[in-house]
Amino acid sequence: MARIMISLHGDERDALLILAQRERRDPREQAALCIRHELERRGLLKALAELSEPESVTQVECGAATTRC
Repeated sequence: MARIMISLHGDERDALLILAQRERRDPREQAALCIRHELERRGLLKALAELSEPESVTQVECGAATTRC
């Protein structure tokens, strides 16, 4: 795993710490997850759910929710 150091402004650091506490993650893991989600959103990486979901799983619409079968 590559190591990258980034500089955050105080308000960014505080927001990251709050989010990490809410989601019960280490702040470094939270930062990595935030970066991962943004890269997925921009189409640079496939979503983790797409990578780990077996091909035989189908999704069925059930009202507002989607259920795996």
